[in-house]
Amino acid sequence: MTMHRMSRLLGVFVFALFGGFAQAPAQSGISPARQATNVAIITIKGEMDGKGVMLTSVKRRMDAAVAAGADAIVFELDTPGGSVKTTLSICSAIKSCPIQNTVAWINPDAYSGGAVIALACREIIVNDPCNFGDAMPILRSELDRLLGGGKATNDTEILRKILPPLIAEVTDSARRYNNNYGSYLRDEYLVQAIIANDVELWFVKNKATGLKMCIDRREFEMLFPGADTGGATRLANAPGLGKSQLPPGRMTANSSPPNPNSPAPLIPAGSAKLALAAASPEAVVASPTLRPVITPGEAGKWELIGKVKDDTLPAVFKAGDMLFYGLCANETQASAGGAGGAGGAGGQPVLKPIKNDDDIKAFFGATNLKRYDSNWSEAMVDILTNLIVRGVLIVIFLIAMFVVMTHPGAIVPGVTAIVALLLLLVPTMVIGMATWWEVGAIVLGLFLIALEAFVIPGFGVAGVLGLILLFAGLVFTFVPAGSGGGFPTSDAGRNDLLRGAVTMLVSIGTAGFGMYFIAKNFSRIPFLGKLVLKTNTGDESDGFLSAMDDAGDAPLRIGAVGTAITPLRPVGRIAVGDQIHEAVAEFGFIEDGSKVRVVSASGMRIGVELVTPA
Repeated sequence: MTMHRMSRLLGVFVFALFGGFAQAPAQSGISPARQATNVAIITIKGEMDGKGVMLTSVKRRMDAAVAAGADAIVFELDTPGGSVKTTLSICSAIKSCPIQNTVAWINPDAYSGGAVIALACREIIVNDPCNFGDAMPILRSELDRLLGGGKATNDTEILRKILPPLIAEVTDSARRYNNNYGSYLRDEYLVQAIIANDVELWFVKNKATGLKMCIDRREFEMLFPGADTGGATRLANAPGLGKSQLPPGRMTANSSPPNPNSPAPLIPAGSAKLALAAASPEAVVASPTLRPVITPGEAGKWELIGKVKDDTLPAVFKAGDMLFYGLCANETQASAGGAGGAGGAGGQPVLKPIKNDDDIKAFFGATNLKRYDSNWSEAMVDILTNLIVRGVLIVIFLIAMFVVMTHPGAIVPGVTAIVALLLLLVPTMVIGMATWWEVGAIVLGLFLIALEAFVIPGFGVAGVLGLILLFAGLVFTFVPAGSGGGFPTSDAGRNDLLRGAVTMLVSIGTAGFGMYFIAKNFSRIPFLGKLVLKTNTGDESDGFLSAMDDAGDAPLRIGAVGTAITPLRPVGRIAVGDQIHEAVAEFGFIEDGSKVRVVSASGMRIGVELVTPA
């Protein structure tokens, strides 16, 4: 046997041995489009922030899954929703991902933005119990957000800006799904009903073709003239509620009177909010629709299955509802009788929930599964960019800077100020909230303040300009990238800017109280008291800040003459009589041993000039 033949046989043997482990054969019952060997699970848990932390994390993990050779990506959702911008950006990333085999796993809740993200995936699977929907825009102040509150908004201008991209997103997702399968399977009106509360829908079935779809009030009256439009609805009206038993025609403050005419093509009639959104160019969806057109001549060709929802609250789906309306791709199983499990009646097929990673592997017929969770650094960035945490860091930074400027050379306060500033800037730069010009403004502002305090006598242009640059630089780090490039013109950008300004003002006020307390009690505060230079007389009231115990009294009088006992470059120590004080040379540097005269004095600062050189 030649060496060439031996090498070929060895190659075949190695391929057969290791290739069999690398790729599992496609299992029966799993479509080729779904079949995957390597499955990546990306978790999306908690609120989707508007700062960009969640978006950056999801994109990073998607890139890692693609680079690792995943055949499918599962997005495990357990989220109450959050930022519209973050939601739409994640949807765009999913739809443009090189891996098109994407599946949303609702485990257990996908409310609001989570529901919109789920629809962007190629398929949806659910655990039981689960909740899906209720993506109506919520108007929340920062206080509401911190307390977990908020209320649905009816402000026309706000809805005119928020609704169109949301409606376009869910409609596009439904059309992509239908065009992918070549049939009208995921109803456009149904997914729009999770965005707007004033959508009234019924579920019908074509007697000839078996096609099922949702219809609005106008179409209902065409197909079933004279029929009762009320009755119980299938969908829950709010999280935690069962089947709605609201009386027919119930109206709330959020409801709108039914409109007899469809306000726009492919928009449910009777929904004033969807009509408002349809008027915007942002609501236009390029992908074609497969939704059948209902005409008056089709009366008698459709069977009424039941009412989906009334016009009070946005749609919320349970696990059984997801199966009933064809929104999830779970397999079914025979019921054990009785209630039949997740929404099924005894003897009827019910949903088989996806509960764990093994169920995920079975769903894809996969060999390998790997989880891509957010890492500790992303969690730390999320914490450090929290509004309250940033406010606390600003307070610490300002107080530490105060101690440094009143006691030059103090190492620990200086290090504390630097660390606080880094914790303020680095996380925001990571997620794009802070840009280089903002960092430059902060650094230049600190330089000008130091120049004014230690070199230039008095407090003039340099000090004022430094404070302005420092304040502006810190405030603009609260504005995420994309909100006008540092000069926000959008409503979101203005809100971020206002939130940053308010946080800065509150932090400055809080730091001011802290500075006053430290100045009054400096010598008695553990560790800080060691920074105060004591005299040989043992009088603890001596020193720079101890003189502030009597507000407004300076430790020395203007005109007092003393001797420099250390070089003043420009800060150092002088001896006046039997007392030692920290002082600042107003003009140039003063060598030790020189006689000096006090030219300015306050409870915070002593300025001296040279009288006689050493």
